[in-house]
Amino acid sequence: MKKKLLAIVAMATILVMALTGCQAALVSSNVEVNKDGSGTKTITAVILGDNSIIPGTEEKEQPSTVGNNSKYLLIYGDELAAKVKSYCALSDVEVTATEKDGDTTITITYSFTSMDDYNQKTKTLAKDEASKIEDATFTDNGDGTYTFKEKSENTQNTVDNIFESLFYDETAFDTSGGGDLELDSPQYGYTQIYKVMSASATVGGETVSTEFFKYDDSGTGTGTDLDYADYLEVTSDFTKLPVEEPGDGPNVGLIVGIVVAAVVVVGAAIAAIVIVNKKKNNKTQE
Repeated sequence: MKKKLLAIVAMATILVMALTGCQAALVSSNVEVNKDGSGTKTITAVILGDNSIIPGTEEKEQPSTVGNNSKYLLIYGDELAAKVKSYCALSDVEVTATEKDGDTTITITYSFTSMDDYNQKTKTLAKDEASKIEDATFTDNGDGTYTFKEKSENTQNTVDNIFESLFYDETAFDTSGGGDLELDSPQYGYTQIYKVMSASATVGGETVSTEFFKYDDSGTGTGTDLDYADYLEVTSDFTKLPVEEPGDGPNVGLIVGIVVAAVVVVGAAIAAIVIVNKKKNNKTQE
């Protein structure tokens, strides 16, 4: 187990100042792997709005609010999504930005055709941190089950370059926060503007998650790095995927029955018309 239960003591004052000046973006990731090794990786970063509650203080009588993220982040929406995409060393990624209740969620998505393709694309996206990315594996266990295994810290190393690029882009981010705080001074830096909260993997309907950090209730943005496993690992049997129950989809039997009944009715109607016409013709001939 990674010993990540680090007490914030000596650096407490610095962290309080830095994260109060700019509430970190909340980063999480999920990789979904199909039976053939193909799949999709999704990375999300939630940037809290000024009026949003700082994590950890939700249960307090007077929850703390962020207050000043807008002084640092200069662009939002599609413009921000375009900027983030420009920072991505991997070209075939899709980046979107959605806004809800003042919060902005950046979503970075890329697909892969195999585990080799996944590892290569992840390293490309990681750019300067590529050497820190450990190859993920996808193993056929020979008993109907498959196992996906990936280094837990891969998520951190994958997104680091993106946030560093944002931090130093003066058209997108103001490190001084309009004069509130100089985040680019030696004791702070770009690592203060994002926090990897969790990573998860989904294989055959089974999902395993790892949490890396938990905020305290101080309202200052401080918290505790959690103890987590070296690897994110999930084993699943694809034959046990949920099967659609009757009523979940179209009732084929009912549809066929209705069609057959309709054909019978139409056939009977046509037969009736033929008989009537035949009788009329017989009367005319008489």
